[in-house]
Amino acid sequence: MTTMLDGEVARGVLARLREKRLDDAGDDYRWRRAADLSRYDAARPLTMTYPEYLVFYREELRYPNRYRRSLAIEDETGRHIGNVMYYNIDALRQEVELGITIGEADCWGRGYGTEAVRLLVEHVIGTLGYRRVHLKTLAWNERAKRCFEKAGFVPCGHARRAGNDFVLMEFRREWRATPRAASVAASH
Repeated sequence: MTTMLDGEVARGVLARLREKRLDDAGDDYRWRRAADLSRYDAARPLTMTYPEYLVFYREELRYPNRYRRSLAIEDETGRHIGNVMYYNIDALRQEVELGITIGEADCWGRGYGTEAVRLLVEHVIGTLGYRRVHLKTLAWNERAKRCFEKAGFVPCGHARRAGNDFVLMEFRREWRATPRAASVAASH
């Protein structure tokens, strides 16, 4: 049996999800300022100074938003490599939206994102009781689409926002029974 560490939400083979803490701010700031990472979010890089960001970051930790929760992703050595979040929390519909950033480029394409997504889905659906997790990813981002498909998500639509094309994907509670249940459900 694996012992949960302080602040740990979920643990896999490659990755561990844990509560955010103040010492994550430096990594988060660096990732949010990076133009290459911002491109994957269809966003502009952060322009505020680090002291300004730290004020915002402290407030977010002190007064969490009830419609958004962000968790740190650590690799097997305990290094903070990214963040995964669920937001647009809709208790009435029992659904949330998922977002993820693997900020450390040396961790891209190595399975950390897929495992972090699987861990978050299991937490949100299995532990918290939501019935649906959905997301949008840029249509050109093949690596992200493969990651989400490996985690059991299926395409469910398209959207266009601010000149960007997105693929909409979802995972439903009833698909948890078997690893490929989502693929089977999507083909019917």
